[in-house]
Amino acid sequence: MNTFINDVRFNFLFIDRYSFGRTWVYPESRLPYSMFRYITKGTAAFFIDGKEVEVHPGEIVYLPQDCMLSCHALGDEFEFYSIRFAASVSYGGGNILEEYYHIPTVIKDQDGQAREYFEQIYGWIRTEEQSKMFWVRGYLDILIGYAVSRGKASVQTDGGHRRTEEDYSLEKLKIRIQKSDHRMDSRIQLVVDYLNMHPSEECSVQKMSEMAGLSESRFRTLFRQQVGKKPSEYLNEIRVMAAARRLLVSGDNVSDIAYGLGYNDVNYFIRVFKKYFCMTPKQYRDTARE
Repeated sequence: MNTFINDVRFNFLFIDRYSFGRTWVYPESRLPYSMFRYITKGTAAFFIDGKEVEVHPGEIVYLPQDCMLSCHALGDEFEFYSIRFAASVSYGGGNILEEYYHIPTVIKDQDGQAREYFEQIYGWIRTEEQSKMFWVRGYLDILIGYAVSRGKASVQTDGGHRRTEEDYSLEKLKIRIQKSDHRMDSRIQLVVDYLNMHPSEECSVQKMSEMAGLSESRFRTLFRQQVGKKPSEYLNEIRVMAAARRLLVSGDNVSDIAYGLGYNDVNYFIRVFKKYFCMTPKQYRDTARE
């Protein structure tokens, strides 16, 4: 396996359980994050980038970031769990779960394992335990691993046709991420890990370069080569991901969330958030409640 894959991490954003009637319609919109939906009751039609998929109980639907999605119920009742998550490092628009691991759009949960993972995440996020985010992130990784295993099985089942497609998709991914085939430089990895753990801390490029033990110019060059974006862009991305999570799991107002994440100007925070999620923080929170 190409070792750059080991640097990919996924950030949990939100989970909830939904129940709708026959009239349920999800209007077409572009997803600013990735989602897994686990169908527990009823059937529905999902239109993903223009392709129609009918979903049934015991199935997981994988919805990649930036896809166009619309849905509507096909019966009197439709219920599902929905998990939102995002990659901590962007690879230039590449859909790494689909293109590298071949996660299919619909995965059948034949043994009930996947439902347990959804239920564990749903249960842990609602506790007051200090350890809850470790459990939530752990089960999200397990769920992604489950989906990857099912994707691998489908590649093996489909045989030669999928092997050719795999070679083509991997080559596209390599070109798009413009990244070498070795592990991330340990000095850059140190900074990336620190930013992920301390999104609210004021962290200038000078401080980052000192942390890495590099000159500012060398740090900027190496960071962009390794991560695919400027240090300031990456820090903003980490912060808006943290903000998105807080908007969904807390009742804090937008200004408190902005100040808590190191933004001194709320209007600037709103502009940055809109750049990444194509909607304001308030719209993002309101959409989650619909």
